[in-house]
Amino acid sequence: MTTRTIPVRGLTEGAILAALVALFTVAATVLPVAGIASFYISPIPLTLLVVRHGARVAVLAAVVAALIAAAVGGPLTGLVIILTFAPLGIALGATLRTRRSASTALLVCAAVAAVSLLANLGLTLAISGFNPVQTTIEAMRQGQENAIRFYTRLGFNREQLEQMSGMMRQVVDLMPRIIPLLVLIGGVTTAYVNFEVTRFVLRRFGITAPALPPISSWRAPALFLWTLPVGMALVWLANASPAPFQLPEETRRMLPPDDLTAIAWTPTTRYPALQALGLNLSLLAQLVYAMLGLVAAWVLLERYGAPRWLRWMALALAFTSPPLGVAVFFLGLADAAFDLRGRWRAARAAEASP
Repeated sequence: MTTRTIPVRGLTEGAILAALVALFTVAATVLPVAGIASFYISPIPLTLLVVRHGARVAVLAAVVAALIAAAVGGPLTGLVIILTFAPLGIALGATLRTRRSASTALLVCAAVAAVSLLANLGLTLAISGFNPVQTTIEAMRQGQENAIRFYTRLGFNREQLEQMSGMMRQVVDLMPRIIPLLVLIGGVTTAYVNFEVTRFVLRRFGITAPALPPISSWRAPALFLWTLPVGMALVWLANASPAPFQLPEETRRMLPPDDLTAIAWTPTTRYPALQALGLNLSLLAQLVYAMLGLVAAWVLLERYGAPRWLRWMALALAFTSPPLGVAVFFLGLADAAFDLRGRWRAARAAEASP
C-alpha cells in the first residue's frame, strides 16, 4: 500500500496562505468596512492551493487558518473559516482543477455559498440567540419611522408620507417569508463575485480559468417557464384555504368591534408553508424575467445602434419608473418563451449578409 506525501513546496505555500486566510478573516471582524472585501478575498488562497497542490493541502491549510483565527479573534472567527471561506474556496478550486465549465463552477459555488450562509445563520442563532434577519427587519422599520418623522418636521404631509411608505412596509413584512429566496440570491451573488475575483487573481499566477459566457447570451432553461404559474397556483391554493377565525369568548368581550372586524378580515391560511413556497417561486420568476428583460432591452437597443450611454440610461429608467419596470418584466418573459434575442441576432445576421 502506497501513501502519497505532500511536497515540501505545497506545505510551505499552504502555511503562508493559511496565515493569509486567518489575517483576512480577523481583519473582517476588527474592521467592519473591510468585511465585505475580505468575504471575497479570503477563499482565494484556498482555491489557489487546490488548483496547484490538491484538496489535501487546502484542507490542511483551512484547519491551520481556523486555529490561528480562533487563537487571535476567538472561536467564532475560526468557525467562520470552517463554515464559510473553506467550503467556498475548496469547492471553486476543485471545479477549476478538474477543468469543469464556468457555469458548472458557478452553480457549485452558489450551492456551497447558500448552504454556508444557512449554517452561519443557524450557528449565530444557536450560540448567541441573535437573529440577524429579525434585527434587520426591525432596523428597517425603525429607519422608515425615523424618515417619516424627519420629513414631517420639514413640513411634508404625514398622510402622504404614510401612503408612499406603504410599499416599503409590504416589502419589510414579506422578508420573513422570503428568506429562502434571499439566501439563494446571496449565494448566487457571492459565487459570481468570488468567481470573477478569483479568475483575476489566478491570471496573475499564470493560471487560466474558464470565463463565463457574456451576460447578453444568458438564458433561462425551458423548464423555468413553469416557475411563475406554479408559484401563483400555490399561493392561490393556500389563500383559498383560510384558517378558521377563533378567539376566546373573554377576548371577544374585551376587544372593540372595529378590532374584531380587523382581526377577522386579516388574511390567514391553513397552509403557510405552501403559501411561502409559492411566494418564493413567484418572486424568483419575476426577478429572473426582469433581469432577462434588461438584457433583451440592451440587445435590442444595440441592434438599432443606440449609443452605450443611452442604453445605460434606459436601464436606469427601468429601475426608477414602475411602468418601464413592468414592460421590462414582460419583455423578459417573452424572451424566455420565444427567444427574442436569438431571433434579433438571426435577423441582424441576415441583413448583414450580402
